[in-house]
Amino acid sequence: MIHLLKGRFEKASMPFVDFLIKHRFSAFQLTLIAFFGTIVASVLIYFENWIIGASLFMFFSLFDALDGSLARRNNTAKPIGAFFDSVMDRFSDSAILFAIILYAFNAGNREVFLLGLLALIASLITSYIKAKAENFLEFGSIGLLQRPERILIIFLMLLFSQYLILGLWILVIGGYVTICQRLYSAYQKFNQQSFS
Repeated sequence: MIHLLKGRFEKASMPFVDFLIKHRFSAFQLTLIAFFGTIVASVLIYFENWIIGASLFMFFSLFDALDGSLARRNNTAKPIGAFFDSVMDRFSDSAILFAIILYAFNAGNREVFLLGLLALIASLITSYIKAKAENFLEFGSIGLLQRPERILIIFLMLLFSQYLILGLWILVIGGYVTICQRLYSAYQKFNQQSFS
C-alpha cells in the first residue's frame, strides 16, 4: 500500500527538506503548520468549498509527512517530537472528518452523517490499537487502511464530492477491516510473547 512508498517519498522530498532546513524551519513548526492548515481546510469543507478544501487538505498533509524526515535529516529527532506529531495527527484526522459530519448534519444527510461518525471512530481506534500495543511489543505497520491511505481517500472524495458517500463507505469498511487485522495481529504477538 501507500505506506510502503515511504522510503521513496523521503528520498524524493530531500531537496525540499534541505530547503526548509536552510530557512530554519523545525519539525515542530511543520507539525503546527500542517495542523492549522488542516483546520482551515476543514472549515472550507464545512462550507462546501470542496475543491479548495480538498487541495489545502492534501497540501498540508504533505507538510505533515515531512516533519519526521526533517527531524531525522537535521538530527533533532526526539521521542517528544514523535509524540507531539502523533497527537496532532489525531486532531487533524478528527477535524476533517468532523467537518464532513457537521456538513451532513446541517444538510440533513443521515447517510453521510452516520458514515462520517463511523469513519471517525475507525480512524481513532485504528491509531489507538497501535499506540497501546507498542507499550508492550513491537507492532509495526499493519492493516489495509493506514494513515497515508486514509488521507488519499479523504482527499479524493472531497475533490470529487459527488463520490463522497462512496469514499466514506471505503473508509468505514476498510477502517474496520484494519481494526480487525490489528486486533488479530496483536493477539498473535501477545501469544507468541507469552510462550517465548
